[in-house]
Amino acid sequence: MKTYLQIERAISELKRGEIIVVTNYESHTSILLSAAELIDKNTLNKHLKLGYSSPNIVLSANRCNALGFNTVENCSFIINSSWKKEDILNFVFSNKENLNLNFNTLIPEKNDVYKCCLNILKKAELLPTAITTIVSNVNIENINTWASKNNLIYIDTKDFKKHLLNTVNDLEIVAKTHLPIKYTNDCDFILFRSKNNFYEYFCLLFGVARNVEKNNKIDFVPTVRVHSQCLTGDLLSSLKCDCGEQLNNSLKLLAKNGEGILIYLSQEGRNIGLTNKLRTYNLQEQGLDTVDANLTLGFEEDERSYSPAKHILDILNINKINLVTNNPDKIKQMENLGISIVKRIPLLVKSNKFNQNYLNTKKNKSEHYL
Repeated sequence: MKTYLQIERAISELKRGEIIVVTNYESHTSILLSAAELIDKNTLNKHLKLGYSSPNIVLSANRCNALGFNTVENCSFIINSSWKKEDILNFVFSNKENLNLNFNTLIPEKNDVYKCCLNILKKAELLPTAITTIVSNVNIENINTWASKNNLIYIDTKDFKKHLLNTVNDLEIVAKTHLPIKYTNDCDFILFRSKNNFYEYFCLLFGVARNVEKNNKIDFVPTVRVHSQCLTGDLLSSLKCDCGEQLNNSLKLLAKNGEGILIYLSQEGRNIGLTNKLRTYNLQEQGLDTVDANLTLGFEEDERSYSPAKHILDILNINKINLVTNNPDKIKQMENLGISIVKRIPLLVKSNKFNQNYLNTKKNKSEHYL
């Protein structure tokens, strides 16, 4: 079976609350993995039965810090034999004030297999808090056969890392069409898909930039907006953020200029997924800002990668751009990927009473040019 299909199946299993097997041959470690947020009694019993060792909760370093345990490492916490599903979920979703936690029982985990487990959960758009059990009764040479015998999907950490790289390195154009929009008739739509997964990205070409669709080299530096998906802002005109206004202002700018490219990336909620984005909204209602809300759930401040945008520009034979952004991290990532930013074009919108704190956090914590 192709590696990407195996990984897609593993992600599907995790989202159903099931167990998968993750192996790291360098450390000779095999682990049973399931998502802590979807745990139930049957799954917990299956961990005990199959692993022949005690299940652990594995927390990202950010989640540990949010709970008051200062660390730079992911950490594990042995599940008490008396714990029930409700105890685990309380651990997953509660804040430090609601937990009676003995930090002496937290164990730093430097083994790469645990990092991979948390990244798999992120890929599945699940919280990076895992239930893991070391498979102590099976030799690593037999783990694949053992997993198959027990109807468990098996993946190798090396294969998963390669998969993450390939999903943004092998984009290809699968469809393109002329698309009149509200702001102009001079617009084309191009859809890209990875050969190694089912994710799709698209871009809009405006005015003379449409020549790249016809394989003609453009003799100017195009204006480019790289926009990450925000369903609530882009589609519902949410007042909690500035995303929808940024998108529309970008479309207006590119249409008015008669040139440019808008690249739209499927990275909802700074790439933590819609469910987790709504969870951060609830944390913000409790007084946290957008950065601390992400960290409290165990994610990074910003999980986005702009590699897909770079490879879209590669396909279009473009390596110099004028970038429409207020985000210094986006500039840094694009330049590190090999895209020359000739000029930054500001994209400012008016604040309102609902997004003022959001914009202040962007400016003061994320250092956006606002």
